[in-house]
Amino acid sequence: MSNQTTLAPMRPTTYEYQTIRNLPVRAVSIDDSFWGPKLKVLRDTTVHDVLNKFEQDGTLRNFDFVAAGAGPESYHSGEPWFDGLLYETIRGISDILAVHPDEALDRRVDAIIAKIAAAQQAVGDGYINTYTLLDRPNQRWGDNGGMLRWQHDVYNAGCLIEAAVHHYRATGKTSLLEVAVRFANHMSGLMGPPPKRNIVPAHSLPEEAVLKLYQLALDEPELADRLSLPFEASDYLNLAAFWIHNRGNHEGRVSHDGEYAQDHKPVLEQDEAVGHAVRATLLYAGLTSLYLSTGEAPYLETARKLWDSIAYRKSHITGGVGAIHHDEKFGGDYELPDDGYLETCAGAGLGFFSWNLFLATGESRYIDKLETILYNIVLAGRSMNGHKYFYENPLVSDGGHNRWEWHSCPCCPPMIIKLLPEMASYIYAQDANGAYVNLFIASESTLRIGEMPVRLKQQTRYPWDGAVEISVMPEREAKFDVRVRIPEWCARYDIAVNGEAAACHIMNGYAVLNRTWGKDDVIRVDFELSVDLIGAHPNVTTHAGRAAIRRGPMLYCLESMDNERYDNGVVNYAREALDKQVRLNRKLPRSPVFETRYDADFFDGAVILRTQDADGRPLMAIPYPYWNNRSRGTMDIWLAYDHAPSLDGWDNKLYRKVNGD
Repeated sequence: MSNQTTLAPMRPTTYEYQTIRNLPVRAVSIDDSFWGPKLKVLRDTTVHDVLNKFEQDGTLRNFDFVAAGAGPESYHSGEPWFDGLLYETIRGISDILAVHPDEALDRRVDAIIAKIAAAQQAVGDGYINTYTLLDRPNQRWGDNGGMLRWQHDVYNAGCLIEAAVHHYRATGKTSLLEVAVRFANHMSGLMGPPPKRNIVPAHSLPEEAVLKLYQLALDEPELADRLSLPFEASDYLNLAAFWIHNRGNHEGRVSHDGEYAQDHKPVLEQDEAVGHAVRATLLYAGLTSLYLSTGEAPYLETARKLWDSIAYRKSHITGGVGAIHHDEKFGGDYELPDDGYLETCAGAGLGFFSWNLFLATGESRYIDKLETILYNIVLAGRSMNGHKYFYENPLVSDGGHNRWEWHSCPCCPPMIIKLLPEMASYIYAQDANGAYVNLFIASESTLRIGEMPVRLKQQTRYPWDGAVEISVMPEREAKFDVRVRIPEWCARYDIAVNGEAAACHIMNGYAVLNRTWGKDDVIRVDFELSVDLIGAHPNVTTHAGRAAIRRGPMLYCLESMDNERYDNGVVNYAREALDKQVRLNRKLPRSPVFETRYDADFFDGAVILRTQDADGRPLMAIPYPYWNNRSRGTMDIWLAYDHAPSLDGWDNKLYRKVNGD
């Protein structure tokens, strides 16, 4: 890899009005027994699998056709948003290259970027969207009878811009950034208040992407000389603000199907999450980024209301969102069926949204939601071998729901590739008073508290074990805070420093340890990892009389290959009973006793649960993200429960512990 790459800047996208400061992915090294193997599979298998399949689908050939002049022999392969999916994959690979240099992968990305740049150069005015250019050349932006919701012109542009910012920050190369800035300048000259055109994204993501470009222009205005292009931060801020403010304003354009694309009324008047769940969560992430960029309180107030709508009324216990198959959308409040749609991309979008709200507020509930999504949606979305995927993540299967090798709309693999490498930057954070420990992953990083470097090192076997050791190593003795998140699932924990019980107070869901730290101090936190039965809010009628099994951040499920089905007290060995029954017809007793055992041979290792049902028959539960890796049989999370929980005291929560109440 070139010196240009190894000497790349390390600054992450950090906005002026963040309460909390984030770290770049390169600042954190992960050496974790749980996440390490899964991230290695991502690097060694998944990214190559996805690039290979896009190439086989003709996604790269689309750019070659445009570069050659889009003649009569040209045609478009794949869906209109395949450009964007390729860009998203490059974004994730960029974060991987920032931490794990790989010459062959770097060269492969450079070759793809060269194709993109050649296609844009052939078009001539900065615009590039291969579907529209090849199939609908007279319908840019949905003009002349086109449909922006289908063509994805603005969405693809946003994916390009976001990939370019990540690629530049990871490698220092400007090859993709030049393409992106040229396209962003084209859009900012075209879109905006009159006399410009009222064009807003029909699929959100461009809002946050353009704000990342805005922040890069603020951080490094000298890039304008390297790019030989205008590089005006204010243009990008104005464009993102225009896109957000003009939701619901249909003057001079058609509606993007109202609620479907959150285009039914101005964003600042929206207080309920509606419509296509991926579009919604990415819009809300962009709205929060606009607050982080401007400090204007209405943006944050609206974002918090929308997050509350999702977290307390519209999200499944796994963190999945978007319950309705039609339009891939949110249902009504408490409409959370077991066979809900729950697209992997929507869960990832809620993860990005939650992270942005943490940066704005420092509240742990947003990291709690992010953690749930990482362990139960993102991991479930990809097979353990790294090359099969889930589009949907239901909480029940009759044996017909299985991961696919590839898909006509393979949007979820790129989202997984985007989110997992960025996870390193979520583990720690900082503010003027000290450090935050958000995720419990064996890792190491150096933060700056004021002007002083502070090295943090975590050792843990979480989520299988609740013990976490955090070594705090400042350059010299100093007084500052170390804030350790207390997960919402945890009812009991102990905190010690250097072997002695530590005084702390809870603030925004964090245990705050304020003391003068030496060079060899060690915090030990012991989270009680009990096996809990979780009930749903009584308004979730589809879960009445049922409970889910949770241990720490991980949900558990029953697969038919591990559990016999009984009919009238007799084992039913018929294949249709084992592989084609939605429910296993097993009931949990009021107070089940669970045996927990770590099985090192269960893929890369996992804690397996065993108990007995209400009739004394054996049950075995495995972590939810591991299902459908061994068998095409049935799966169930919500189990019949022999104890009706109290309906009082839900405290605005969708789910809470019910065993023993």
